[in-house]
Amino acid sequence: MTILNKLFKREKSNQLQVGDWVNSYSKGIYRIENIVDQFYDESYPALGENKIGDRIKDRIIVAKRFLNSKLKKSFSYESCSEVFVSKLNNSQYSELQKVIEKNPKLLAEFNEYEIPIRETIYNMQLQIDNESDLKKVNGLIDFIKTGKSFLEIQTEMKQTNLLKLKPKHFGNYLFQLINYNDEFLDKKKIWRNAKLTK
Repeated sequence: MTILNKLFKREKSNQLQVGDWVNSYSKGIYRIENIVDQFYDESYPALGENKIGDRIKDRIIVAKRFLNSKLKKSFSYESCSEVFVSKLNNSQYSELQKVIEKNPKLLAEFNEYEIPIRETIYNMQLQIDNESDLKKVNGLIDFIKTGKSFLEIQTEMKQTNLLKLKPKHFGNYLFQLINYNDEFLDKKKIWRNAKLTK
């Protein structure tokens, strides 16, 4: 079985799957490394007709780029909505096969390339005017580092009287919640770090 036949065998399903060779948001030939199901939770500003815990229609596709638009080695990665991802057409598969057959070591090198940790950031404005509140926010950062949902963070802010620091518009500090690699637990996005900057 040729490399191309193996690739086609892998691609029979219309549903995108890990291992599929695809076109992504940016130009080039990519391979899907991970597919992330997302859910609505308390961090979403507008739910519309959706409810907390509902699955978000578009999954996130995490893909590594193998070749650029000129079919040259170009290792990188991106993550985007599956709306922007499509399987390769026959002509693209043929070109992919030629590149791999000409330089089989390139595929082995590509397999070794690891996607770095990806971050999702939630921004929150805060108005901090005294040392006491600043100390409380720094304590909140330590609380978040153990891995918390947005609801747990909100509850902690309420209990420590920090919600009063959220201004109607702009504050004097930017508080950022950080999620790594689209981690969800029980349909809740998990935040594992936070930063406070002026």
